[in-house]
Amino acid sequence: MRKWLIILAGGFLVAALFSVLIFGRTNALDQNRCLSCHGDPNLVRINRDGTKTSLYVKEEFLNTSAHRFIDCTTCHASDPHKVITPLDKISLAEKCGTCHKYQYDLHRQSIHGEQLALGNPDVATCVDCHSTTSNPHNVIRVLEYNAPTYKKNTAQTCAKCHNNEELMASYGIVEKVYDSYMRSFHGKAIQLGTYEISQLDKATCINCHGTHDIKSVADPNSPVAGVENLAKTCEQCHQGAGIEFAKSFLGHKEASPKNHAVVFFTEKFFLTLTVSVISFAVLIVGMAVIRWGLNRWKE
Repeated sequence: MRKWLIILAGGFLVAALFSVLIFGRTNALDQNRCLSCHGDPNLVRINRDGTKTSLYVKEEFLNTSAHRFIDCTTCHASDPHKVITPLDKISLAEKCGTCHKYQYDLHRQSIHGEQLALGNPDVATCVDCHSTTSNPHNVIRVLEYNAPTYKKNTAQTCAKCHNNEELMASYGIVEKVYDSYMRSFHGKAIQLGTYEISQLDKATCINCHGTHDIKSVADPNSPVAGVENLAKTCEQCHQGAGIEFAKSFLGHKEASPKNHAVVFFTEKFFLTLTVSVISFAVLIVGMAVIRWGLNRWKE
């Protein structure tokens, strides 16, 4: 009897998985048939200055969007053709803020929000972080494994800007923050996590710098500004870490004779020692093999 119950349960499980894979595709809500026009890749708007703006909305994006069950008019007004939409970063952030007010208020107080208010087009806004293509129609829920804000993907999302050497150089930032993070213990722990669930307790950019309220590292209110703030940030995961623990953090700067000289020369010493020992071992083994070969040849 038990055997048949196990077989029956297995059959139901297989049927359920089959149903999800085959019939689980969901179409986005389009009550006003907006996609009948906006599904055309050639649909564009001619601006006053003569430039063109694409009005194409990819249906595939909508079908996987976090907002797929919200009709287009929720964001674009009941009659969008009678409303002039700027289609810039500020207007997009404001529109997101009509529903996500708490997050929007935090973003306005962040370094990104402050620069956005000054008209800086480079800064990250809602869609830059929550969409893989920086497209408002492709916003993915945070807890989906392929979301740009899911824990294992956060560093790569920040790297879209902070690993752009030309962009960072224009702001006087020369540290390779993404590369240094991925070489760190935290970055390696994220990479080596066997399952996504095992990566959720690992530290990424947002654990140290904040999420919607990211501050400049020069801002005294930043969680990484000064060794005291940094110690408090470290203590969120490393209980009792303290000031001395925080002082050992190199930041995103490479160790050099001028920056953390002790660390730099210690690393060079052990690198030289390791290479010397391995080279000597290879030499000894090679000489032994040659001697063995000569003895065999004489015999």
